[in-house]
Amino acid sequence: MPAPLDFSPPALRGTGKYQLRRILLAHDNSHAARQALEDAEALALRFQAEIILVRVQTAGEDFSSTALASLRKEDFLELDTIVKHLSAKGITSRTMVRTGMVGDTLFHVSHEERADLLMLGAYGHGSQDRQTLGSTAEHLLRAIPCPVLTYGPHASAGFLRRMNANPSLLVAIPLPFSIESLEPALQIAQLLGLAIELVHVVQEPGPRRDNGKFREQCENLALQIRQRGIAADWTIFVGVPAIFLHACVEERKSPTLMLPLQRRDRLSSITSDNVAAQIIRCSAVPVLSYRID
Repeated sequence: MPAPLDFSPPALRGTGKYQLRRILLAHDNSHAARQALEDAEALALRFQAEIILVRVQTAGEDFSSTALASLRKEDFLELDTIVKHLSAKGITSRTMVRTGMVGDTLFHVSHEERADLLMLGAYGHGSQDRQTLGSTAEHLLRAIPCPVLTYGPHASAGFLRRMNANPSLLVAIPLPFSIESLEPALQIAQLLGLAIELVHVVQEPGPRRDNGKFREQCENLALQIRQRGIAADWTIFVGVPAIFLHACVEERKSPTLMLPLQRRDRLSSITSDNVAAQIIRCSAVPVLSYRID
């Protein structure tokens, strides 16, 4: 029986220097997972990081031990091929195949391995046009303590290439928002050598709001970021958040959109979708998220 899930504070809390040493890659051989692998290679080469490839088998109650053993053997052979490919590029990597619920298993592995980054596809081999994210992504994005780079059905590899072309990190924030909740974004920006652009979307239709107060809050946050030696700017839109955030990513040609996400059990549902799910579903770039409590 697995140990209870540990909802300890995120690893990036505080002002210590963030390092990218262990990349946990959930690999199910889906298109999204292959895009994530390509970016994991580039990140590992740049930061001398280790890649830990994880394949999770979800065996049903009627799944025989013989069939399971056969699948595990196939998985090990496939992952071994990837390890050899990575080794030829000078990248240290290792593999593991686990059986269980995918979300819970990846959660536990990320803790066991003290992962600095989890990379995964949002939909796996499931339908690519359904309204919600895959159950694994829904479970993990708001629970796991390390940052998560999620590849939706339209996301393509090339994270570092886009970053070099446009060294700015878009961070979508609610207001009010504290500088403490921005700490993971600041550490990642420092690691990657990026400026930060804060983006807030005032929901419309909605109650009348004091946009002047929002501008004051954004400028105050930007000032505190600049005091950390990071270039910072901000933008406020009025409209539908998912639409404007997606348009902002496209217009800025941003390498990613960073989303601070409140911890809770589920990210979205058929009847109550949210901005994170919509952005991941339509974005041509992976979405980088981290948990706030």
